[in-house]
Amino acid sequence: MLNDTKQQLEKINEVSRQLLSHLLTMQNKLKEIKTDINASNNDDSNSSGLITDKELIELVATRHRLIHCLFEQNTHEEISKELNLLNEMIPLDTELSKHSEVCKQILAEHVIRIKKRKKISKSYQKY
Repeated sequence: MLNDTKQQLEKINEVSRQLLSHLLTMQNKLKEIKTDINASNNDDSNSSGLITDKELIELVATRHRLIHCLFEQNTHEEISKELNLLNEMIPLDTELSKHSEVCKQILAEHVIRIKKRKKISKSYQKY
């Protein structure tokens, strides 16, 4: 059972690293869009973002399922025996939370900017 616990933790950490990599890529793309005013109107960037979104959703679901199974199938003692892997998972989780929050903030700024543009265009259309 110890080997199974170790494999589960290794898989969780692997998926976490993949998720973090995708988040960093998404964050960089969002920052590029932020600096490029015309990019928000580009349909190509939106369609490529959907693929990334699907991958992110799948990775988050996989990670959640793996963590749930880990704690459901193993005792506290079994998990504690793999303290090194568990301690590796904690900073990964912190990084995931931090970068998710940054992406959320950037997306919120994009939404606000788009709403402002729509208001401006509506006001020009009145004249």
